[in-house]
Amino acid sequence: MHDIEKVSIEQREFSGPSPVQLTTEQFDRLFLTPRTDMSDRSSAGVQFKFGNPTPLGLIAFLLVQAPTAFIQMGWGGSTAAANAVLIGPYYLLGGLGLVLSGVMEWIIGNTFPSVVAITFGGNWYLSRLALATIADPMHGIASTFPNRTSSPEYNKALMFYFAFWTFLTSVYFVTSLRSNLAFAGVFFNISFANGLNAAGYGELGSGNLVVADALFKAGGAFEFVVVCVAGYLFVALMLDSVDMSFRLPVGNLSGARTNKTKLS
Repeated sequence: MHDIEKVSIEQREFSGPSPVQLTTEQFDRLFLTPRTDMSDRSSAGVQFKFGNPTPLGLIAFLLVQAPTAFIQMGWGGSTAAANAVLIGPYYLLGGLGLVLSGVMEWIIGNTFPSVVAITFGGNWYLSRLALATIADPMHGIASTFPNRTSSPEYNKALMFYFAFWTFLTSVYFVTSLRSNLAFAGVFFNISFANGLNAAGYGELGSGNLVVADALFKAGGAFEFVVVCVAGYLFVALMLDSVDMSFRLPVGNLSGARTNKTKLS
């Protein structure tokens, strides 16, 4: 047997199965990002070698966003102090889970989901923990202010923070219009939630407690809508991940607009 024939046999024996080829619609649906020429050439094999990290990011987000929204709306007579119970999930799910998901998205070449997951992970590490910092002995941000969480400086800082988050999630909404309606719905509603939360902290810093409470509850209502839409999207992705015989529609938008690559 010639050496060339031996090499050919060894390649067939040890090379393993070829990567599964996805259509553009399947790619966009699973990874929540438009399929570009770069992802066609280089990332398809990596994605199937490491799996799809997108559902991890969604469930990490949901497991902290849902109870936070319920508390913010005052369900069951809860108040902002109840957020202290969620310090652990804020760190390990909302923070660490989303950051890990974002890093894995980056590894497989999905820029948009990567940026979204890492920024939201940082948000859960920082801003949401500020709601429960007073009970966390490792921190104590609120205790540095004369009136703790009632100090105008404390609340005005959070107002500016959430105001910029309103801008950021609005950008995410526009960008998500290249993926699907469900993903876009998440950013559409969370942009309103962030804006209302920013206004709520502004009113709280000005001493208008009744108005602030109403704004926070309205923000919580938008967050509840976000939880419902993101939960639906998570179920749809999980069904796809096990190749279920039926699929949930997510409103694919990948073919709705011509991308820059095709125009050039």
